[in-house]
Amino acid sequence: MLKKIRNGAVGIAISLIFAACGGSNSAPSPSSSSGGSQPSSPSGGGTSTSGGGSSTPPVEASLTQYVNPLIGTAPGTSPTPTAHGAGGNTLPAAGLPSGMVQWGPDTNTTPASSSTAEPGSPPGYYYDLNSIAGFSLTHMSGTGGQGNNGEIPFVATTTLANLTPTFSHANEMAKPGYYAVALDNSVKVELTATLRTGFGRFTFPANGPEFIRIDTTHTNTLTATTGAVTQVSSTALSGYTVGGNFEGAASRVPVYFYAEFNQPILSTSTVSSGVATLSFAPGAPVLVKVGVSYVSMANAKLNLDTENAGWDFDAVKNAADTAWNQRLHSIVVTPGSTTSMTNFYTALYHALWAPSIFSDVNGQYLGFDGTPHTVVSGQNAQYSGFSNWDVYRSQMPLRAMLYPTETGDMVQSLLNDADQCGAIPRWVNDNYDSGTMVGDGGTNIVATAYAFGSHNFDTTGALNHIMAQLNTNNLAVCKNASGTTIGVNGGRSTYLKFGYITSGETAIASSSLEYNQTDFAASQFAAALGNAWMAKQALGRSAGWQYSINTASTPPLLEARSTNGAYANETQTSTDNYDQGSAEQYTWMVPWNLTGLVNLLGGNSTVQTRLDSLRTALNAGNGAANLYIGNEPSFAIPWVYNWAGAPSKTADLIKDIVTTQFAATPGGLPGNDDMGAMSSWYIWAMIGMYPEVPGVAGFALHSPQVSAATITLENGKTITISAAGAPNSNYVQSLQVNGKAVNTPWLSFSDVANGGSLVYGMGASASSWGTDASDLPPSFGLPEYASIADAYNNQGFSLNGSIANTGLGAAFDGSLNSYSSTALAGVIGASGTVTTLGATFSLPVNLTKNQQALDNVVVAGQTIDMPAGSTGSSLVFLGASGNGPSTGTVVVNYTDGSSTSASLTLDDGTLNGGGGTLTNTVVAMMPYRNTPTGSQDNTKSYLFSQAVAINPGKTVKSVTLPVNVSAGKMHIFGIAVAA
Repeated sequence: MLKKIRNGAVGIAISLIFAACGGSNSAPSPSSSSGGSQPSSPSGGGTSTSGGGSSTPPVEASLTQYVNPLIGTAPGTSPTPTAHGAGGNTLPAAGLPSGMVQWGPDTNTTPASSSTAEPGSPPGYYYDLNSIAGFSLTHMSGTGGQGNNGEIPFVATTTLANLTPTFSHANEMAKPGYYAVALDNSVKVELTATLRTGFGRFTFPANGPEFIRIDTTHTNTLTATTGAVTQVSSTALSGYTVGGNFEGAASRVPVYFYAEFNQPILSTSTVSSGVATLSFAPGAPVLVKVGVSYVSMANAKLNLDTENAGWDFDAVKNAADTAWNQRLHSIVVTPGSTTSMTNFYTALYHALWAPSIFSDVNGQYLGFDGTPHTVVSGQNAQYSGFSNWDVYRSQMPLRAMLYPTETGDMVQSLLNDADQCGAIPRWVNDNYDSGTMVGDGGTNIVATAYAFGSHNFDTTGALNHIMAQLNTNNLAVCKNASGTTIGVNGGRSTYLKFGYITSGETAIASSSLEYNQTDFAASQFAAALGNAWMAKQALGRSAGWQYSINTASTPPLLEARSTNGAYANETQTSTDNYDQGSAEQYTWMVPWNLTGLVNLLGGNSTVQTRLDSLRTALNAGNGAANLYIGNEPSFAIPWVYNWAGAPSKTADLIKDIVTTQFAATPGGLPGNDDMGAMSSWYIWAMIGMYPEVPGVAGFALHSPQVSAATITLENGKTITISAAGAPNSNYVQSLQVNGKAVNTPWLSFSDVANGGSLVYGMGASASSWGTDASDLPPSFGLPEYASIADAYNNQGFSLNGSIANTGLGAAFDGSLNSYSSTALAGVIGASGTVTTLGATFSLPVNLTKNQQALDNVVVAGQTIDMPAGSTGSSLVFLGASGNGPSTGTVVVNYTDGSSTSASLTLDDGTLNGGGGTLTNTVVAMMPYRNTPTGSQDNTKSYLFSQAVAINPGKTVKSVTLPVNVSAGKMHIFGIAVAA
């Protein structure tokens, strides 16, 4: 499959992308000059043949006419208090979908974090500035963090005394695959691109000096860096710069280039100290083609020779238009107003910029270990530019649904990174992990992509990495250039001990919830691959979100907790323990178990009232008790109404957001686009579905904001959506999926993965559709278990010599220590049975080395069925606590429908290293325990029992274990009735 990338020029490269094109914005074309005519139609269908050769006409039915790349380049029109920059942080660069080259203007003259008054924009272009410091070849779109590449800037000028020429937006044109501006210095700059090359056309005033300056000694972020330029012929240059440094990560990456000009470089030019100041004979446009590589200058030249061998600028520009247009046709909506069409297709355009191709046409790429690699067999390309925390919620599910094979290549790229440096990175820029953001979004991406059908990656390797990341304390990833180790899971140590993070991670309350989310997604992936050991452990830990909800607070609230279990007593507007959000905003981020959340927060009526209050402000910022739709933690909140019996309120909220928070203007995004995350959210909102649950291929449904849409899948099948009267009639009255009436506001992707139809009946007022208790969308909390063994979700025992330091073995206490089955056999005998408080239990004494065998339940509200005819005077619980003692409430459910509750306390499994107080009955005391490395320490370890009185005149049907405990984790090895 690699030869698809290696062979052929523009046409073949574009055919891999299935891309689609964009159209003009409201600004007129730059002033015409001798460089060739400007396109006369918004589809970008210019026919100039400047540079020789015939032009390829754009495809018909252009959707690129609706794309305005300037949307999101200015501060948002509603409050967007983000960390760096207040707008969408997009930029009008020329490139292809997922292109390595994104050649565009940088208006910044100082880094975005500078203390100067200049506002700046991390990606380099800020609409309110009117000078251009250079046209650099590399960018990242939409991110709020400083250091978005901006490498190898070109400047075109008539005088070297002015290297930051001014311009007017009236003389600027931005379209998919094309950028042009008539600078105030009378130079017209036109840029287009292939996947790995840029193509520029610079038209100077007649008979005037013509200078092009290439500077490798600075980037958009780095005011000084290492670079070099060499003139290799009368028409060609080669060189490199050292870029990187996203978010100050101190990582540096070489960026090589090879540039060819269509006319000789005059002898008056200077090339020295990393700067080329080139002069050309006046009277003709200067064309330049630039190949880029992160591996070598030879590869940069190979990329150029392969993808753009000719000199037909307009042919390349039109081919880029065709590529974008093909890709935009993945979702065709019924034309509405020009504004709504512009917003929709610009959003789809922005959603398809990243991740970007990082490998060359020969398959080589610069690995995380700093050495060249070649893409693995079956992988078409290596990708970079993964803002995992942002894109796992909306953008990667969109890609996985539409383009599963390409998305599989992207997942494989993350796994290649992990193979080279130890774990799936958090945020990939170039060939390093900046360590930006919290949680483990990479695991969410892998699980979601697989669920949506992306199976063309190393699933075994993926699961191994995920298991290590989820079960190992402080797993270290690659070191950056300064020698600092980036930890992918700094808070995992305390999370594994207590079920929530107490230290080692930014924003410990929200990060705990991020880890719960990742555990759930991992459980789905592991289950799909048949690994029940991992699936049950991860699913059990995902239920730990309940530990972080302080139900004693008014209202119940997600809060930070300490090692002794105490809550931090947060308020709804607290931000200290929450990453880019407030306590109120994060309390709703339990998408995999919204039924459980609604119940815990007080039920449908209470939740609806609380959500009604939340939505009184739609983009209130991260310190508010209101919605902050401009940032990712709030993305899934509008659909919570579906689980609270009020889908019509989701419809109201979505319509309010898309009509008031998005606009076809430079300030038209409510927050940082974050590599397409915000734009992807908008796409989902418009077509009436949202991938609410990471790791699950399904959608929460709401009223479409278009009257019709057709989604074309990679397999050629289509999903058609019909909602006659929408969005004016904004309330669902009925829904038919594939001709069958459906009342639940949820769609499983499997129902339409091979094509299907959604036909909505719409009305002007709310209906009862989706409101009945039987219409509840699915939640993925813990099921009711048929037995205690069925509920096991932790391995507490291991055979002596077993290794757990990779996180793949027994781990009772969260630090990979475990009980010794060898020591247990020495205490209770080879039979493994033990009787305590009148009840008999079996325990694991016959394990094999490194055997994975679940043997206990970490409590999180599980309901466990008891054997038929369970009667007696007490229930006996066998277990211990990790990092306890732990106290919680058990509920005994009887067959007559009644229930009783009781307090259950289990002492710490080591009696806190020997210093704790014994309150339970000792069942077994073992003289040592097993350590992660396969050795033993001399810490005494215990199993305990406690009896809870039951009604002897009733039959026990089931037992509900504590939802939450006072501290640590409570482990139950067995439950039995005593006479």
